[in-house]
Amino acid sequence: MLFKVALTNMRKNFNQYIVYFVSLIVCVLVFFTFVSLSYNPLIDKVFKKWELFGPAMFSAASIILILFIFFFIFYSNSFFLRRRKREIGLYSLLGLRKSQVVFVLFIENAMLYMLATIFGILIGIFSSKLFAMLLFWIVGLAIDAEFIISYRAILDTVIVFFGIMLFTSLYAVFIIIRYNLSQLFKNEDKEEKVAKGSLVFLLIGLMLIIFGYYLATQNIEQSPIWLTFDFFDLLLLILCSVILGTWLMVRFGTPYVIRKLYHHKRFFYNGTNIIGITSLRFRLRKNAGTIAMIAVLSATTLTIIGSMSSFYVRTINDIAEDNPSSYQVLNITAENERQIIDTIKSDKEHQLKNIMHAEMVSVTFKYKDKPKYKTKMDTLMHSVVSLSEYNRVGAKQQAGFIPIYKLSHGEAVLLGKSTYDARKEIQDKWSTRKLEVKPDKPVDKKIDSMKVVDFREFSIFNTGISYETFVVSDDYYAELKQITSTELVGMFNITNPSHSEELDKKIQTIVDGQPSLFSENVSSYYTNYHMISTLVGSLLFIGIFIGVVFFLATGSIIYFKLVTDAVTEKAKFEILFKLGVTDKEVRKIISKQIWPIFVIPLFFGIAHSMAALWGISINLMDNIKYPVLIGTGIYIICYTAYYFLCVNSFTKIVMADKK
Repeated sequence: MLFKVALTNMRKNFNQYIVYFVSLIVCVLVFFTFVSLSYNPLIDKVFKKWELFGPAMFSAASIILILFIFFFIFYSNSFFLRRRKREIGLYSLLGLRKSQVVFVLFIENAMLYMLATIFGILIGIFSSKLFAMLLFWIVGLAIDAEFIISYRAILDTVIVFFGIMLFTSLYAVFIIIRYNLSQLFKNEDKEEKVAKGSLVFLLIGLMLIIFGYYLATQNIEQSPIWLTFDFFDLLLLILCSVILGTWLMVRFGTPYVIRKLYHHKRFFYNGTNIIGITSLRFRLRKNAGTIAMIAVLSATTLTIIGSMSSFYVRTINDIAEDNPSSYQVLNITAENERQIIDTIKSDKEHQLKNIMHAEMVSVTFKYKDKPKYKTKMDTLMHSVVSLSEYNRVGAKQQAGFIPIYKLSHGEAVLLGKSTYDARKEIQDKWSTRKLEVKPDKPVDKKIDSMKVVDFREFSIFNTGISYETFVVSDDYYAELKQITSTELVGMFNITNPSHSEELDKKIQTIVDGQPSLFSENVSSYYTNYHMISTLVGSLLFIGIFIGVVFFLATGSIIYFKLVTDAVTEKAKFEILFKLGVTDKEVRKIISKQIWPIFVIPLFFGIAHSMAALWGISINLMDNIKYPVLIGTGIYIICYTAYYFLCVNSFTKIVMADKK
C-alpha cells in the first residue's frame, strides 16, 4: 500500500522531478567518470610514463565533486520538502502515522537515487572509452583507449550516493518529526511586507564588491596589501566582501530599482507590467539569498572554465614557442649526428626537414643588485650566444625574425618569454643588475661585467638546453670563450614532431644510452610538449566536467525555486484567467516575472568571473581574452535555454487546471 503511494507520487510529480533527476544522473556520471579514470590502468600507465600523478588528480577532483554534490542535493531536497509540507500534513490527516509517512518518503528518495545511480553508472560505463579518448585528445596523445568496466569505481559510486541518499532521508525524517500538523499546513511563502529596498545598502553592497574587485585585480607581488597580509586571509576577505555585496545589492538594490519602476506611471501601466512589477516587489525579498547564491555559482563556473581553458591555450602555445627545434642535442659529436640522421631517414612516418648547429658558452655570473632587488640566489650559470650566431640561427627558425643589429661591449639581450612578458619590476631588476663574470679558470685580465639592455621573446634553444640565454656582442663573446669551454648544439627539425614517440626513444638512446624524460643532453619537442600538455590537458578535462556540474546545479536550483513558486501562485493565475487574461498574456507575465531571477545572477556572475579572471591574467597570464569570451558565450546560450525551460514549466503548472 505505502509502496504504491510512493510510486503514484513519483509518477504524478515526474515533470517537477525530471530536471532534478537529470542533474542527479549527470552528478553520478561525472563522479563515476573521475573515479573510473583514476582506476584505469591505461591512464595510470600513461601518467607514470610522464612522471605525473594522474590518478591522484582525478581522486582529488572526485573529493571536491562529492562536497559540491552533497551541498547541491541537500539544498535541492530542502526545496522539495518545503513544497511538500502540505502533502505530508494531508497524510497525517488521512490517518498515516509519522513512521508510515517517513517510509513513503524514504521509498521515493531511495527509488530516485537508485534509478539515477543506475542510469549514471550505465552511461558512464558505455561512455568510458569515449571519455578516455576525449582525455587523450585534449592532452594530445594518439592512444587507442580500451573499453574497461571498473568494478571498484562502480562500488565507490554506489557507496557515495547511498550515503548521500541516507543523509537526505534522515533530513526528511527530521522535518517530519520537527513539525506538527498546524506547522505543516502553515503558508511560509506569504510575504507580509513589500521589499522597498534601500539606496544606502545598495551603495554599501556596491562598495563591498568594488573593494573585492580591487583586491582581486592587484599584483600579489607588488601590492602593499598582499605583501602585508596573509594570502588566504585576503582570499577569504575577497570572497566575503563580494558575496555580502552581491546579497546586499540583490536584497536592497533590486527592490529599490523595482520601486522606482513602480512609481514610473508610464512604465507601470504599460500592458502587463502592472502585474509583473507588483509580483516582483513581493518575490524579491524571499529570493534574495537564492539569487546571490546563483550569482556566486555562475561566477565559479565561468571562472573554472575560463581559467582552465585560458591556461591550456596559453601553455600549449608557449610549448611550441619555447621549443623551436624538434630535437636539440648538447655537445653533439659527429658520430651521434650521423646516427641520428640515419635513424630519422629510416623512419617511414617522419622526414628530416633541416639540420643546424649553434655554438654557445655556459658562464657563471654573480648578481650585483640594487638593495630593493636583492635575492638569496646571487650566483647562477647562464648560456651565452654571440650576436652573429643568434641572428644566423634565429633567421632560419623564426618567421618574421628581426635581427639585433648592434650591441656594445658588455651589453646583453635576454631571451625568453618569462622575462619578455614579465612585469616592469622584474624587467627593471634585470636592467639595473650588474652581472659579474666568474671564470672557470685563472685569467690574466678581468672581464668586464655584463648588463641587460633589452629583452626578446623567443630563444633559439629548446627548453632543457637553455632556460635564460644572453646574446652579447661578438667581441665580448670571444672574451668569454677564453674562460670556459664552448658547447655545440645540434638542431634537427622533422615533420609531425608531436607524434614521434618511437623516434624520440631511438634518438635519446643514441645520445644517452636509454630513453629519459629529463635528459641533460637531449631536448625533444615531443617530450617537452607531452609532459606539459598531459598535465594541463588533464586539468582542463577536470575543469570542464566540474564546470558542467556547477552549471547544471545552478540551473536546477533556479528551476526548483520557480517550480515551487509556480505551485504557490497557481491560485493567483486562476483569478487572472477568470478576469479574461489570455494564454499569451499569461506567458508574457510569467516571462517578465522570471526574467530578473535569471538576468540578475547572470550579470553578477559574469562580472565576478571577469574580475577573478582579470586578477588571474595579471598574476599568471598575459592574454586570456578569446577562451574567456568563447566560454562565456556558451554559458549564456545554455543559461538562456534554461530560461525558456523554466518559462514553459511555470506556464504548464499554472495552466494545468485551466477550464
